[in-house]
Amino acid sequence: MKKTTLALAIAVASLTASAANAAYEDNTFYTGAKLGWSELYKLDANKVRISDHFGISTSDRSNVAGGAFLGFQANPYLAFELGYDWLGSAKYKRSYRSAGKSYDVGHSKVSAQGVSLTGKLSYPIVDGLDIYGRAGGMVTIAKWKNGGLVKKYDALSHGTKTDLSPVYALGVDYRFDEDFSTRLEYQYVHNIHTKPGASPDAGTVSLGITYRLGSPAIVAPVELKTEVNRYVLNEDVLFAYAKADLKAEGRQALDNLLTNLVKIKPTESAIVVIGHTDRIGSVSYNQKLSEQRANSVMKYLVANGVPSHVISARGMGKSQPVTGTKCNALRGASLKACLAPDRRVEIEVKALNEREVEVIKSTK
Repeated sequence: MKKTTLALAIAVASLTASAANAAYEDNTFYTGAKLGWSELYKLDANKVRISDHFGISTSDRSNVAGGAFLGFQANPYLAFELGYDWLGSAKYKRSYRSAGKSYDVGHSKVSAQGVSLTGKLSYPIVDGLDIYGRAGGMVTIAKWKNGGLVKKYDALSHGTKTDLSPVYALGVDYRFDEDFSTRLEYQYVHNIHTKPGASPDAGTVSLGITYRLGSPAIVAPVELKTEVNRYVLNEDVLFAYAKADLKAEGRQALDNLLTNLVKIKPTESAIVVIGHTDRIGSVSYNQKLSEQRANSVMKYLVANGVPSHVISARGMGKSQPVTGTKCNALRGASLKACLAPDRRVEIEVKALNEREVEVIKSTK
């Protein structure tokens, strides 16, 4: 058990060498699978004894475990998961003692599996790495079977029992790209009811992989365009998904813009950089992201010659979409592609006095 836990921890640590990503989006689904090691506790001789004639000579309570799950991400901190778990099995050899000697007379086996519904609360530690806890209920299906001569001494030589047991889990979740994340988890299922008198607990250490359904698609770069007295740049050109650091192509687009700003004499103008996001995600998250992106653009323009006293930046979050209702029927990648015009940075150029400033429409 300890060796397996160490191996899983090393596997997760090796994945954290890649770049981290932002928080999970609201109202999205995900699916995943996990594999690990399970141990059934509280299966001592007194609780699994089949008959006064026989005792337990050896036991194997650890086994491979695994499962699958489907989740709904309500917000960056709360999710709900429907899962299936194979909880492992325990095997026992039975012995009969006579005249100081022990004889092997058969074997017994207990196995368990279940379907669970849990709530999952997450808290970010660093960018892309969350610690989480899960709690809920599991419908467990336990089976037991006795073999050899043991059958003759027990009316309940085999059977199946279905019951409801509480389930708890604690783990860490690491997102290593926009679609996939991995989790290292310890799960505990309490009181799995089997034959009368035996109610083992199941502890499982597992490593899982999660795929986000409808994660952001890579949007094709949108050409820089201008409007009267306003430049509009698509954020997918300027920034990577959910980031505020300018990409190489974003710096190139701003260099093109600087050429035009020089022509309209920025020292005689008031320049306002306004960041906008799409409607996906919470209000607070989008507001912060829009402000960070607007400030990144403003700092780049100032560093490349625009006087700092004539330029300012502000974020509008998702409060001013331009797509209207045309994307309402879409989901997943199609929705994100449709909402691309909402993800933008607008640069307004206004005269410091009342006269109009001519804006060059070409962005060569």
